[in-house]
Amino acid sequence: MGLLDKLFEGNKDLEKAAKGLLNGLLNAAEKKSESADDGAQPQQQRFEEEDGGESGFSWGDKKPAEENQYNFDGPFWVYFENIFRAEFAATPFQKNQISSNRIAYTFYSGVSKVLVVELMSENCSAYKLREDTKKEGVPYTRFYIDHFGWWNTREYVVTRMRAAMKA
Repeated sequence: MGLLDKLFEGNKDLEKAAKGLLNGLLNAAEKKSESADDGAQPQQQRFEEEDGGESGFSWGDKKPAEENQYNFDGPFWVYFENIFRAEFAATPFQKNQISSNRIAYTFYSGVSKVLVVELMSENCSAYKLREDTKKEGVPYTRFYIDHFGWWNTREYVVTRMRAAMKA
């Protein structure tokens, strides 16, 4: 006698409905894990149909048509690294992969740190790196890589980084 038999005490209709529901949930979970890709953009599927909105300087309900993290064809970190190399070519950086959804970049002028940029999930509650850079007197900025409506447009990323370096 199975668990469902015990739960429904021989009520075949309820048992059949419960089995159908469980099978449906298991199938959906399997399909989701099969389609998951480590390089996929966070929340990319949720935004797929919302192209064309005005950026609002990188936030809003609709994904802007201008270059942003979510219309970039590749992983989020490659999007940011392309910006770093193109817009801050004279400022070399070092990458520190903290976890799958948290990366820190330290930018240098000679041997001096001039900026620390952290890419992280909005669900991450880590503040140690930010506090350490503050103690060192090094500018710091972060970009959340999975916050609904925050698009991280190229202009927004560049403007925030330049402002942080000047501070």
